[in-house]
Amino acid sequence: MENNINKEAGMKVRTYAALAVALMSMGCGISFIETDGRYDDGGYSQAYVDTYISLPGEVKDLIAPSADGYFSPSISRFSDYLYPRDLPYNSHDLPCYVQADFNGDGYDDYAFLFSAEEWAYGNWYLTTKLVVVLSTWNGYELAADEVLGTVYADDAVPLEEYWSIFHVSAGSHTFVTERNGVTIAKTITLDHDGFYLASLDPDEEALFYADHGSVYEMSPDAPLAKKAALSKSAGDTKRMIPFNKEVEGRVRPVK
Repeated sequence: MENNINKEAGMKVRTYAALAVALMSMGCGISFIETDGRYDDGGYSQAYVDTYISLPGEVKDLIAPSADGYFSPSISRFSDYLYPRDLPYNSHDLPCYVQADFNGDGYDDYAFLFSAEEWAYGNWYLTTKLVVVLSTWNGYELAADEVLGTVYADDAVPLEEYWSIFHVSAGSHTFVTERNGVTIAKTITLDHDGFYLASLDPDEEALFYADHGSVYEMSPDAPLAKKAALSKSAGDTKRMIPFNKEVEGRVRPVK
């Protein structure tokens, strides 16, 4: 019996290890996105893109044009700052997918990060797009379709994601930021759930929240106030950002 118990325990350990590896290889994407890999003469390499995220058909239809040409990055592409490895797995709170009620109407809303990857002349270029769908009295609406920028580096530098998103629940939170060597702590209160855009560059970070069918952002070191809503139609202009990993010693600013 002891041998059977040890054998069963060993099988459980192997099962959990296999599950952890599988989760790390998953993306946050939708089933109609099929590629996540480097382009070569044979085309894009095929990688696993999850299909376990259950989305209403209307949401899939809304984001399909925005996601065209983009893929959903696997979890392993995010640094520990962007997606801490000690977090419990939550299929509604992933580094490129957050599902929560952002505008307080009692129905779930959806935020996505999509990536597009190019390699040319010894450099890689990673473009990241933020897409948000909100439920409204008139049904689901595309509330944001914003290209955050294109990050680039020499191909000798390992490619990794530059932004991530994570859920911020309704209620009071303490934001801790550092500016010019001074640590600033501030408490804010959200009426409804929101999401935070984290970045390898602290100046690229922001908190997002919704009001009816519009999405707004605020800087964690600025007063909570409505700013212009994000674009609902992605433009052709892309900011070019040299890759610079500024995360050493940093912790997530939201408490």
